[in-house]
Amino acid sequence: MKVRLLGLGAVGAPLAVKLAPVCDFAILLDEGRLASYRQEGRTVNGKRYDFPAAMEAEADVDLVILACKNQDLPVAMDVIASHVGQATVIMSLLNGIDSEERLAARFGRDKVLWSFITNLSSVREGSSIDCFSPRGGQVIFNEHDSIVSPRVQAIASLFDQAGIWYSLSDDIIHDIWWKWSLNICINSLSAIMHLDYSQMDHNPDFIRALRMVYHEIRIVAKAEGVALGPDDEERVLRVLDHMDGAGRTSMLQDVEAGRETENRFMALHLSTLGRRHAVETPLVDFLGVLVEASSYAARL
Repeated sequence: MKVRLLGLGAVGAPLAVKLAPVCDFAILLDEGRLASYRQEGRTVNGKRYDFPAAMEAEADVDLVILACKNQDLPVAMDVIASHVGQATVIMSLLNGIDSEERLAARFGRDKVLWSFITNLSSVREGSSIDCFSPRGGQVIFNEHDSIVSPRVQAIASLFDQAGIWYSLSDDIIHDIWWKWSLNICINSLSAIMHLDYSQMDHNPDFIRALRMVYHEIRIVAKAEGVALGPDDEERVLRVLDHMDGAGRTSMLQDVEAGRETENRFMALHLSTLGRRHAVETPLVDFLGVLVEASSYAARL
């Protein structure tokens, strides 16, 4: 299988390490990043890797995986465009709930699988990535209607060969919303409290804050036709039990590094949906403002 990956950060690099030995693998990146990548490569858990870069147009790519940030998606779509052929499948591992729709609008709904990654504790410092999750994170995916198609089976077979932990969702839209609720709660709260996973897990007041925020998310989800129940809330908390204590959320890493966060695709987007449905979300609104303030202060 011919596989191309865009994004060699905390999410993409651990996947690249597993995929490269078992398929026709290369990374995709814009020319502005090419020189620095060729000089630095990527170091994952102490070992340097120099993955080949596919710069020429290709019409026979089987799978394109996106592991960039939401704010980078417009540029990413331009980069992958010359590698998306008639039979190419696009898998987005971006946080949030709308990257698949944005990709479908550009490339066609038939090109896109609905997917996300969870249970991943990984930290990036420059060109070095430390992945603390022994299994490297869990990719959850399926067709939009959650029917397992031949192309889904083919990707599952590839992941089996690569040793990538995955699950085929029975209700992918619900599960993507669940992951989004996790990001809004855990990532956003950690970014303003500056807590790693060990400081959040079994922290009674953090858990109380999480439950308060989750209550508002569930109301907005219901207005959007997605039923997030009490079991989903407990599932969010169980994720903390599986994360390495030294790990930090991607949003906290962005704040600490002075990078733009994905806040506008998380809490701020939830607030927008709340207003659309005339649902009040005062805690999520405040959470979004606090993340922006924390991010702004870190860039001074």
